[in-house]
Formats: sequence, C-alpha cells, structure tokens
Amino acid sequence: MNLTRRAVIDKALKSSVLCLGFSVGGVTLMLTPEQARAQQVVLRTLKPDQVKLLEALAEGLVPGSVKLGVTHFIDHQVSADPGDCLLIAKYLQAPVPYADFYAAGLKVAEGMAQRATGKSLTSLDAAALEGVIKEMSKPDAVVDGYPIFLFYLCLRSDAVDVVYGTPEGFEKLNVPYMQHILPPEKWDA
Repeated sequence: MNLTRRAVIDKALKSSVLCLGFSVGGVTLMLTPEQARAQQVVLRTLKPDQVKLLEALAEGLVPGSVKLGVTHFIDHQVSADPGDCLLIAKYLQAPVPYADFYAAGLKVAEGMAQRATGKSLTSLDAAALEGVIKEMSKPDAVVDGYPIFLFYLCLRSDAVDVVYGTPEGFEKLNVPYMQHILPPEKWDA
C-alpha cells in the first residue's frame, strides 16, 4: 500500500491515532504500532538482536514506548521508501538508508555499553543504562566516526511520538489536545 504523508496525516486527524499499513497474511491492515505489536506482525527489516537493543534503549529513553509499539513503528518506517518515511531522521537529515543508520546506531550504543560496563546494553540495570544514554545525549557525541547524538535524538523522538503523539499521550501529560487546524480548500480563499 503506497500512502502519502498527507493521507496518513488525514487518517490520523480523523481517527486521532497513527495508523500504518501493515501486511498480515498477505493483506494490508491499517493498525496502530501498538496493535501491530499485539498481533505480532512480522518485522520486515529489524533483526532479533537489533530489536532487543532498540527496545532496551527506547524503554530507557521513554518508558512505555515498547508496549505502545515503537519497534513496529521504526521497522515499518525504515522498511519504507525514504521519501515516504515519517521518522524524525528524515527531517534531521540522517543518512539514508535509514535501516543502516538505525542498525549502526544500535551497534555503536551496544559498543558503548560494553566499553563502559563490560555488559550488553540489554542486561544493564536502570542506572547503567541511564549512564550510556547520558553519554549518547552529549551534543558533540561521535563514537567510532558515528554521530551517536543524532541517533539518540532520532530514537528519543520516535519513542516520544509513539507514547505522546496521540490524544491519550497528551492526556498523560495533562495537556489539552488541540488538533491541527486544517487549511481551507484554497490557500487564496
């Protein structure tokens, strides 16, 4: 299913929920990332070891993001044409293909955890994980030639979008949800 950004936004505005086209048994279903996770939709790009690292980091950055489908959201987007991508990576001008950018970021983050603690990112306690994330979040952080700070910004934004980018997310923050104002039919009207 080839959706335009406008079609996705229109659907999201009408339903107040981000729905994406996921292929399930050869049929494309419009599901939220949370529904795709609950239905165990097969991931197209991310490998099992990458999923574990991504989920450890995403949950450390934004608690609740794994349950709400951050993995399915990112997998869906890195599997798409970069021009159709909804990830913040596109707007922060991360290098394409985005699948390679995310894979490299996960690998570098894992290396940072190994060097700092001697353990895998997935086995760190909350304090050690926070330490790795703190190192990633330094604005000038480049590790092994890789812009880990840019990866940190992208992953954090993706997790925030999944958790707080809906009316329910705004409610968690006690912030009134105000839907974007749609433009008039004609701009010159």
